[in-house]
Amino acid sequence: MKLRTKAFRATVSAACLAVGVGTLYFFAQEFLALPFRDTNDKLHGEDAPVTLDFLIPGGTYVDPTMTIGEVARLRFKKPGNTAASIVGRFSEIIPVKYRLLGTGILYLFWSFLFLVFFRVFTWMRYTTALGIAFLGGATLYFFVPDLVAGRVDDTIFAGWSLFFLTALRWLRQRDKGGQSS
Repeated sequence: MKLRTKAFRATVSAACLAVGVGTLYFFAQEFLALPFRDTNDKLHGEDAPVTLDFLIPGGTYVDPTMTIGEVARLRFKKPGNTAASIVGRFSEIIPVKYRLLGTGILYLFWSFLFLVFFRVFTWMRYTTALGIAFLGGATLYFFVPDLVAGRVDDTIFAGWSLFFLTALRWLRQRDKGGQSS
C-alpha cells in the first residue's frame, strides 16, 4: 500500500471521526437545552420506560424555566464522595513533602501493576509495556482519591506518560529509518 493511499485513508477516517463527534456534541447540546419540566411531563404522559426524575436532586425545586442541562449540573454538583472527603481531611494533616512522596509512590504502584499485567499476559516488549503502563497508571490515578488536592498532579502524570510514549515512538521511527539506509 502506497503512502498516499495510507494518508488518504487516515484523513478520511479522521474526518469521519470529527463529523461523528461533532454530531454527537450538537445533539447533546440540543438535548441539554430542552426545558426540563415539559420534557419530563411528556415522558411521564407517554409512560416512557426512562424519565428524567433521576436528575432531580433531593429537596430541590425545579423551576419551569430550567433546562435539562441546568438540572443535570445541580445533580452532579454535589460534593465529592465520602472516600474523597476522608482522604482530603487526612491529607491536610500530612506535611507537603510527604504528600508529594506518597502521590509519586501511588502513581508508580498503579503503573507497576499495569506493567506486571502486560508482561505476564501479553508478548509486549518491556519498553512498550512500560509506556502503556505509565499511561494506564496515570488514567487510573486520575480517578482514584489522592493526597494532593487539585488536578496538577494528574496532569503531570498524564503528560509524563504521553511524553514517554511519544519519545519511544520517535526513537523507534529513528531506528527504523537508520537501518534502511
